[in-house]
Amino acid sequence: MTITSRAWWVWLVLITLAPFAFGGPKWEISDDSYIQLGALGQVHGSFTENAADEHDLYLRRARLILSGQVMDGVKFFMETDNDNAGRSGTTDVSTDIQDAFVEQRLWENHYVQGGLVLLPFSFENASSAASLLGLDYNVETLKFAETFAWRDYGVIFRGDFGKRVAYRVGAFDGYDDKAGTKNPEAKIRGTGHIAVNLLGETETGWFFTQERLTNQPYLSVGLGVDNQQDATKIVSTNGPASIVDNEAFVVDFQSGFPAGALFATVNGGWYTWDSAQFDGDTAFLEAGLRFGDFQVTCKQSRPEPDGVSSIDDTTVGFHHFRKKNQARAGLEYRWGDTDNQALVGFQISL
Repeated sequence: MTITSRAWWVWLVLITLAPFAFGGPKWEISDDSYIQLGALGQVHGSFTENAADEHDLYLRRARLILSGQVMDGVKFFMETDNDNAGRSGTTDVSTDIQDAFVEQRLWENHYVQGGLVLLPFSFENASSAASLLGLDYNVETLKFAETFAWRDYGVIFRGDFGKRVAYRVGAFDGYDDKAGTKNPEAKIRGTGHIAVNLLGETETGWFFTQERLTNQPYLSVGLGVDNQQDATKIVSTNGPASIVDNEAFVVDFQSGFPAGALFATVNGGWYTWDSAQFDGDTAFLEAGLRFGDFQVTCKQSRPEPDGVSSIDDTTVGFHHFRKKNQARAGLEYRWGDTDNQALVGFQISL
């Protein structure tokens, strides 16, 4: 069976399930406590020119989500993921705990979180995977050092002032991954993002939403920093190990506005990175034009390592939504300085 025919079978299954995708089961324990289950599944199929495996069909994400409230003002969230299962023919499947945190409300609209959490650095990396504008994150522009899937162990304070200014700021340890690149003597990692809402209301939930599927105009502009001194230890076989700092900065925005009978969404960001992972600038600009449940998208991305030519790619896409972001399908085509790629994706979330 070809990748195209298999992809259509997957989409037929999603169309069948979509009418029932109202949300995961929820159990009320008391007036102030409950437990809820959820799931997110994303299947991707790709054709990439000049790749070792030109045709690829894999499970991009398969998440089980457990969330709830212990008492008034105290909530929790945990999810597992089997990411990229079957990609490039691999048979290895690992289940990882990707998020696990508890949140306490301090006072109205101000909270503290603790656990394994997404770094509060940018609109892009702190967005929900279930509500992306395109089929996937702009991973080519995110160059974090010492993290696990852009996450780290630490504490975050978040909140907003009058729905116009929102902040997220945290202190972290620097993730100690299997490669063991983290310097044991690293200083505390400081990461934060502030968003100023010039139009509409700033999002104040756990995650940002790239495609809000709303008809209300909004514009949020943000600044983010990520800094850990002595973050990475690079071992050399020819001499003593070197210690490298981690420094990153971003200016980004999220916006949406009516355009006649259509609704336009435009998101973007410019990043500068200086770490063992990447030294240079990256940027992207992504736009969508939606009519009813259908949307066309276009994205320009540019990683530009210091001293090396930039890598410029353009991606166009066509997407169909059912029940908001709970079920969707999309087809994207990318061309430019990396190998041309056609990507089809299907999503269902509960």
